Amino acid sequence: YMVNTTAKFRAFMAAAVANTKGDGSNTYLLLGPIGTGAFGNDVRKIRNIFYQVLSSRMMGSTGPIRNAFKHIWFVSTDAWKNDLFKKILS
Repeated sequence: YMVNTTAKFRAFMAAAVANTKGDGSNTYLLLGPIGTGAFGNDVRKIRNIFYQVLSSRMMGSTGPIRNAFKHIWFVSTDAWKNDLFKKILS
């Protein structure tokens, strides 16, 4: 599932970048614990995939894809998941 999940995350990040206006200075990316509920995927593995994708170059960028967004937020109803993801977003 790791390979497929990485491909899915790269696809929706690419779509988010494609829909970013201007230099991204007023752009928000909202992420959630995709696949960790009903699918039961390990939260730490999903976090690591997000980190890998956010840290990679994409679409001809000169730096990590995370630089295309001014603000990246992780939103979950489980506080411990928010805390886990905040570590990779800071």
